[in-house]
Amino acid sequence: MQVDYTVCFERHPLPAGGYLAQLTLNAPRRVNALTLEMVTLLFKLLLEIRDDPEAVAVFLDGAGERGFCVGADARRIRESALANPGGAAVEADSFFAYEYAAAHLIHRFPKPVICWGSGIVMGAGLGLMVGGSHRIVTSSSALAMPEISIGLFPNVGASWFLGQMPGSTGIFTALTGAHLSSADALYAGLADYCLSDESKAEVLRKIINIDWCDDAQWNAEHLTECLTDIEVEQGVVLSQASLKDHRPWIDKVCGLATPAAVEKEICRYRGNSEWLQRAAQGLTRGASSTAKLIFRQLELSRNLSLADVFKMELVLSSNRVRDPEFAEGVRAHLIDRDRDPRWCYKSIAEVPELEIDALFTSPWQQNPLDELFSR
Repeated sequence: MQVDYTVCFERHPLPAGGYLAQLTLNAPRRVNALTLEMVTLLFKLLLEIRDDPEAVAVFLDGAGERGFCVGADARRIRESALANPGGAAVEADSFFAYEYAAAHLIHRFPKPVICWGSGIVMGAGLGLMVGGSHRIVTSSSALAMPEISIGLFPNVGASWFLGQMPGSTGIFTALTGAHLSSADALYAGLADYCLSDESKAEVLRKIINIDWCDDAQWNAEHLTECLTDIEVEQGVVLSQASLKDHRPWIDKVCGLATPAAVEKEICRYRGNSEWLQRAAQGLTRGASSTAKLIFRQLELSRNLSLADVFKMELVLSSNRVRDPEFAEGVRAHLIDRDRDPRWCYKSIAEVPELEIDALFTSPWQQNPLDELFSR
């Protein structure tokens, strides 16, 4: 593989001409954690492939054995915010703008985008994967939106795709950072196929040998047939779908009258399910200000277009990374690693409404995504 901490671009020639573009997130020592350099390059390469008539599709994967992508490099984002107290976090703002632009482009890509989501797929990694037209998980896949643990919030389009999940499973996943299996991903609509971990090279070979043409819809249909046949042939045995198993309890609890009541009921879970116990701990130990923000975030995004969801999230990101809650969460989990963040509030009830209101106030006259989306 090429130089670490980048995005590798490989063209796979097709039998009938043209090529399949393979984009590989290449920071394996950090489980492909995203940096400004990586998301800027990813956006540039996606634009290039989109506009190249010789390119028929994209195969997006991550380098190394540990996973597709663990999310953003939160330590660098924190450093950017702390470098200019009270002012703009310049690098962080640029990072989020290009990250969201790349994710939005994947959602709207005019050619098939196949994502190989093996191993760890968390945070921004899940945001990138969900936008693909053909999302593949494997037996080793472990998915989550764990931002509440560091005082951020689920982003990279999470306001949109969490709202598409069955019942209240989306908001529950956001509030708890619950770990999801490949079976959960299929149940929740976050993935389309589950294949074996060892089969990527063979799957890629079969995809390359599809009778590709210059009709994107025809290509997508035949790609679907190819991957469906592979899935049937492999017959991967799915693990437990905890979201499905616990859906009645999740819907009941998340349907309580107020966010404070939901928080209280989840945090006091004392049942026999180890998965629900870990999920409850995720909310108990997470930032209550993030929990309150999540309720507002998902409520406001219900009637927004995908583009407007990303624009809203960019405003939230720019404001939230300069909040002491985020700096403290990253310190506790990624720097000092004491796992004991000293949050500003002990519960949702303590978080002032005005503090949440302020996070939705744009720091710019024009959202930077307006220009990126027009490219």
